[in-house]
Amino acid sequence: MADQLNDFKKEASSYTQKANRRVAEKLKINLQTGTNQEYEVAKKHCILAADELEIKDQTGRIIWSVKAFNFLKKAEIPDSVNPSLWIHGKTDQYAGIFEVVATKIYQVRGFDISNLTLIRSKTGWIVLDVLSNVETANAALEFAEKALNENIRDHIKAIIISHSHADHFGGIRGIIREERVGQLQNGQIPIYAPVGFQIEAVKENVFAGTAMKRRAAFQFGNHQNCGEKGTIDSGLGLAIPSGTVSFIAPTNYITEDQTLVIDGLTIEFQLTPGTEAPAEMNNYFPEYRALWVAENCSGTLHNLYPIRGAKVRDATGWAHYLLETIKRFGKEAEVVFQGHQWPHFKTVEHPNTIHDYLLNNAAVYQYIHDQTLLYANQGDTPKEIARKIHVPDELLNNWYVRPYYGSVEINARAVYNKYLGYYNGNPINLFPLTEVEAAKKFVAYVGSEQLVLEKVKVDLENGNYQWAAFASNQVIFADPQNKAARQLCADALEQLGYQSEPSIWRNAYLQGAKELREQAELKPKSIDYSNDLLKQMTPKMLLQYLGIVIDSSKAAEANFKFGLKVIDKSKEEPATFLIHLYYGTLLITNSETDTLPKYAKLSKEDLFRLLTQQPLRDDLDTNCLVLLQKLQSYIVDLSTFKQFHILEP
Repeated sequence: MADQLNDFKKEASSYTQKANRRVAEKLKINLQTGTNQEYEVAKKHCILAADELEIKDQTGRIIWSVKAFNFLKKAEIPDSVNPSLWIHGKTDQYAGIFEVVATKIYQVRGFDISNLTLIRSKTGWIVLDVLSNVETANAALEFAEKALNENIRDHIKAIIISHSHADHFGGIRGIIREERVGQLQNGQIPIYAPVGFQIEAVKENVFAGTAMKRRAAFQFGNHQNCGEKGTIDSGLGLAIPSGTVSFIAPTNYITEDQTLVIDGLTIEFQLTPGTEAPAEMNNYFPEYRALWVAENCSGTLHNLYPIRGAKVRDATGWAHYLLETIKRFGKEAEVVFQGHQWPHFKTVEHPNTIHDYLLNNAAVYQYIHDQTLLYANQGDTPKEIARKIHVPDELLNNWYVRPYYGSVEINARAVYNKYLGYYNGNPINLFPLTEVEAAKKFVAYVGSEQLVLEKVKVDLENGNYQWAAFASNQVIFADPQNKAARQLCADALEQLGYQSEPSIWRNAYLQGAKELREQAELKPKSIDYSNDLLKQMTPKMLLQYLGIVIDSSKAAEANFKFGLKVIDKSKEEPATFLIHLYYGTLLITNSETDTLPKYAKLSKEDLFRLLTQQPLRDDLDTNCLVLLQKLQSYIVDLSTFKQFHILEP
């Protein structure tokens, strides 16, 4: 392989083939048929299939395609894919509308990474989660109406958003027009969400949005082609659609566990903060004996830390809430369903299915939590723990907790980080060298770039792909133009991807290989939706984001303050603040502004214009226009950083 230096995709090496065969042998996978128990569960209760589905945007661009994944219908598992991951992708490819509870609850699956769930109420429908894109949500709803021969859109009585991740709220404008949103007693449609939903959505998708979207390209393989040598699955569904993500603020927040009757249907709400999302909740529908677990369970082990970046999740809290779910609803529920993938049903033959499904999920997270801290208290570092921890086969032999999305290794490191931080205790790492500094010194110690690459070739030929990728990447950080280093690193990453059971590992490895080989600017495929979120943020949130995007180096000597009154049409009283730019730091406090000598009275639209670097109106009610303009001049345009480098300086 090392003698074939080029920018083409390679075949699975003999080492990769052996590694994948070992997986098949351990998990008792037939490489000629490629199915498992979950595949059979997922196929049940399909009313109308959609395996040739393609969804286009208004320009005719394909933004979602199930048809593109038809290669997964091939019976024999290819050498270039981990056998377990292949079956998981094959299961996620089963798309259509499915009956969860006869005549009462339906799910449209395979139109997005997430599910559209429709629940019949007394006089209409309640929608649970709304997919990630406007186009996919609209297509899924139209498909459901066709399959059920009903007008659902005009009879929606409420929408429930389970948690603060965009793939569950981003399709809202494909389901409902904003002017229809309001309170049920006023003849409008309420949107229910868990307490903290909007601020957590903003923190993730706006405050850290630019970095997260770039890293998400690696987690989900956004720029790869699907196929035997490309993307197989995202772990939670086939992929992320590339359409329009939208946002409408909820009208009703669930602040405590409670029972509500919405359009004649009783719904029990169970808040589960800090589990899969900082703001999340489960729901139970006692009339239908149906338990919705949001994204606290699905068809895979989940992430305690997603590699796209996010707040580290609470493993023991996650386990606790699932045990509470068992206690409250486990005996009564006859079906458990969620925002991704397929339901699980209690049957006469298998009366403990739901109990075991919830228990096994809880046990895996608790095991990783406890064992990580046991090893940490014995002095093991995060990297050592990641290699040492092994979840018992009795748990991982349940296909729905296999590591397709989350992984035991990264989850263990997440637990360590939550308690002890990223620092491993070694003072050498208190102020570590940057990647470029370390790479140049690494090359200098070996002797030259060429000597490093000669050793890389040997490791590549011997199947030592992790070391080959690491060492060649040092050369790349020392000299990004070294073509041989880029090719060798890409080849090593590719083989690591071919062997990976976690889909996001495969996607990240193959995305890295692609970027090293092509060196091309990768344009984001999805439409930027941050403005939709920005426009519905509170004035305080907008000001917090303003502080994030100020270039402190330009404002390092600035020290000025003024009173700010923001008029929000949706609020009766204006929001008032003291704004103090203090040597590069924007300090914001709630304050009366009338007594301050310098002031600005802005509409929320004016504040949005300031933040997005649009020209300010000349007739603003202010005596400090110069300060506003100066403040605006310090703002960094983060759109120019959407494609920052990751595998090179």
